[in-house]
Amino acid sequence: MPTELHSFRRLVLGLQSSAPDPAMRLAVELAELLDLDLLGLFLEDASLRDLAGIPFAREFRLLGGGWHSLDLDRLVHDMEVAARGMERTFTQAVGSLSKRSQFEVMRGPVAEAITSISNTSDIVMIVEPTSAAERVSGQFSWLVKAAFRSAAAVMLVPSRIIRFKGPIVAVAMAGDDPTIAAAAAIAVAAKEKLIVIAPGGRDRENPRTAQLAAKTGLTIQYVTAGDLSADSTACLKAMRHLQERLVVMARLPFDGAMASAIVTARQVPVLVIEPGRLPPGEGDSRT
Repeated sequence: MPTELHSFRRLVLGLQSSAPDPAMRLAVELAELLDLDLLGLFLEDASLRDLAGIPFAREFRLLGGGWHSLDLDRLVHDMEVAARGMERTFTQAVGSLSKRSQFEVMRGPVAEAITSISNTSDIVMIVEPTSAAERVSGQFSWLVKAAFRSAAAVMLVPSRIIRFKGPIVAVAMAGDDPTIAAAAAIAVAAKEKLIVIAPGGRDRENPRTAQLAAKTGLTIQYVTAGDLSADSTACLKAMRHLQERLVVMARLPFDGAMASAIVTARQVPVLVIEPGRLPPGEGDSRT
């Protein structure tokens, strides 16, 4: 799609030891739709190596007879095997994007890795692990926190995505909310309808989006919602019957907890962007 419709340039897919195939599919599809480079980033937490070097560190093996000292050589080998396996999966998934994609392994604290690799023109995609144990692990929690502290936009993806077709939803606090422009760009690329959820409904109509609709044939539906600044309740109520495939919202006043709540309830990806993000040429000097 024409990149002048949005300010994103790269999609950074944060990978752990396991990544669901639908998430890989979504990353490739989004990169194709928005004409983005794709970086598969396998994050190896250096703290695990440090932990294995502590004499009193232990691990419990269900099939191995109880508690044992951590074996550093085995741990390093397992990490390398996991990285190679993920690289093969990523290479197979990117297909036609192979010339504009790359895979990297980064070692070190998760927060530092995300901060050092990302910038304001990136979307950092974080995929929920398939197992409940991994979802509540420190590694996943650190990854999510690091992504929200970075300069990039953040996309949270459920481990099970229930829809790959359907409207793109923008959760807007005002008529000129940047989420509307970002969601409109994705809707145009995906050939989907745009639904704008706002406290004032249609009276918050965005003139720029209306011009885009006239130019591209984009269909826009406005849905009136209650107080969107408190928690996810009003937003989820407005989305009850929408059958959306993707939700776009601003980083403020929404935080990671609210985005996570919508991901969990709706089982669709949520893209959280900086409040000041605008397409190139509309006042955002960072782009």
